[in-house]
Amino acid sequence: MHSIKFFVFLAVIILSEAQRPFYAGSRPIGYPETASNSLLLNRFGENEGPLEARGDGDLVNRLNQMPLDKRPFWFINAQAYDELRKNPQTYPVAQNSFANKN
Repeated sequence: MHSIKFFVFLAVIILSEAQRPFYAGSRPIGYPETASNSLLLNRFGENEGPLEARGDGDLVNRLNQMPLDKRPFWFINAQAYDELRKNPQTYPVAQNSFANKN
């Protein structure tokens, strides 16, 4: 009888520890904490306007002097993406009710 209680107790311990492996850590599951990488913001390494301008500053200056409705779409689109890169939209991480049980 004593051995049956011991095996039941041991089975309960094993099943409760098997819910999450030891190597997964005790932190909640979600996105990993990483440092910001500025290489992802401009992966081509050019800071002088859109890729289609091929680094030609003269072309960028001429396109900036044109009226907005006469500018090429790729130029307007590149300016819009540059503005988005300056102020990225972020979302807060939602609390996980399963991982926060203490």
